[in-house]
Amino acid sequence: MLKKIPNGIPCLIIILVIFGYMSCVMGLTNMLNTIMHTAHELLLNTVFYIMGMCVITGALGKVFVEFGVVDLLQRILRPVMRPVFNMPGVASLAAVLTFLSDNPAIIALSQDKGFARYFKKYQHVSLVNFGTAFGMGLLVIVFMVGQGYFLAPFVGLFGALCGCVVATRLMQHFTLKAFPDYLHEDAVAVTNYSGGEALPDVSFQQEDDGKKSDLSLFVRVLNALLDGGRDGVNIGMAIIPGVLIISTFVMMLTFGGTAEGIDTEGNDIIVYTGGAFQGTQLLPWLAGKISFVFEWLFGFTAPELIAFPITALGAVGAALGLVPEFASKGIIDGNAIAVFTAIGMCWSGYLSTDAATLDSLGYRPLVPKAFLSSFIGGICAGIISHWLYVLILTMSAWFAPAPVWNSQASGTLCNMPDQPQIELTMMDDSTFVAKDWFGYKGTDLKFRVNAQDSTIAVTNAYARKGDRFFFVRINDKALQGEVAYAALHTLSGYSCYRGDAEGGNMFVFAFLYDGAHRPLDRGYYELVWGTGTAQTMEAEQFILQEIAAEQDSLRADSTYKTIADILLEETDSVKIDTIRLQEE
Repeated sequence: MLKKIPNGIPCLIIILVIFGYMSCVMGLTNMLNTIMHTAHELLLNTVFYIMGMCVITGALGKVFVEFGVVDLLQRILRPVMRPVFNMPGVASLAAVLTFLSDNPAIIALSQDKGFARYFKKYQHVSLVNFGTAFGMGLLVIVFMVGQGYFLAPFVGLFGALCGCVVATRLMQHFTLKAFPDYLHEDAVAVTNYSGGEALPDVSFQQEDDGKKSDLSLFVRVLNALLDGGRDGVNIGMAIIPGVLIISTFVMMLTFGGTAEGIDTEGNDIIVYTGGAFQGTQLLPWLAGKISFVFEWLFGFTAPELIAFPITALGAVGAALGLVPEFASKGIIDGNAIAVFTAIGMCWSGYLSTDAATLDSLGYRPLVPKAFLSSFIGGICAGIISHWLYVLILTMSAWFAPAPVWNSQASGTLCNMPDQPQIELTMMDDSTFVAKDWFGYKGTDLKFRVNAQDSTIAVTNAYARKGDRFFFVRINDKALQGEVAYAALHTLSGYSCYRGDAEGGNMFVFAFLYDGAHRPLDRGYYELVWGTGTAQTMEAEQFILQEIAAEQDSLRADSTYKTIADILLEETDSVKIDTIRLQEE
């Protein structure tokens, strides 16, 4: 009966079901507009960003190859190949090359007879899973670090290495179970190799060493940078279809509409406008049914995060495109970054590459085994990364400062309409933490008191100029006209701390700036708790009058710079928009 159905009918049915479902939820016009707008935003803000990193990392990788760094690395890594991966030492070359580029680099390397003759057949087959686990490793790590996370990507790198061990050895097990003779058969017969009886030492050096020696150092560096950059462009171009097609599709199954008000029952009113990054939320709904599994295995705090592993099955570049949107929604943390790095590296889009690689090597019957091995390896990588990250956080908590006392304080600033309640805590290392110090959740002010003059020194500023100005974030998502960060002036007369657990006050003179780095306000920021009373009203008026007098009387002197002038210059010099403070 099924044989009588024309070939195109099942395809049409699947397409109609998928797009019919999305159009029923979003509306046909909104669905089509969202597809185009999402693809356009991904192309401009994600693909070109990734392509830029591909060019830089590609150039760096080519320099490493040109000047023997890759050869040095693979020689250093050789001793761990046999005991850890059950692979010959030269397999380290495959790890380094795929880490610096992408997992398809394993195809040309594995087909090289001078390289393949070191492997038994079962090892040669597992080389596909081995190379996949390192694919685009450098790009993934650089991307995650670029999002403001520093520890988590390297935790994920360790998890990916563990997942690589699992995937490689599982593939070897499956291969030997299906073809026992592969245990002793060489991937390339020794008699077919023309290099003689002795096995030559394998290194990744160019064959035209004589020609290279005739080139100057400058020309060699320039050629390496340009050739590597060109390779990076090719990789960046290659990921465009995956990012635009797969990421758009997954995002439309992951994200929802725009909340426009609240109904009579207190629920958000969801509206679809056809804008970018809207969708049906089908994947989070499905993941929510078994959310306890993902929370225990990977530590995911939001069901939407499952979209990254699903996308990484087909294209890790497309999966990376999801991360900025997760960050903008505030559902991502260091643990998720560690898990994403591990799974992204270990899977690295193996569904789209492993089949072609094994087919080119003549091992097509083993494609399902390779898929299963990589899948299990990626799951193990994510689990290990999650629990290792939890362990690191737990151990760091043992050495972290402990609270001595805490009190509820009110924060005030010149022209501030509200006085948010803030929790002020003194730690046993004599530092203080004002939690959510400006009324924005997740932003803290940390400072230490100078014993000589009771002034404060900010300890979590992301930029500073000497002991005068400390730049502290308030709201990373602020737009023009909204408070984004403060420049705190902490010299004597501008800052002071007096108090204890019973009560007191702390003040510091603050210059506020918006998301466009434009000045908004200035005045004393003061915390008052317990029995303490406000102290800065008269002092604030004096400081403001002093600044106004400086500007009026000395503005004619082009060499004179007021505090406000200096702050504006410092804002430009430290490039506030490119500096991010990340606390793990």
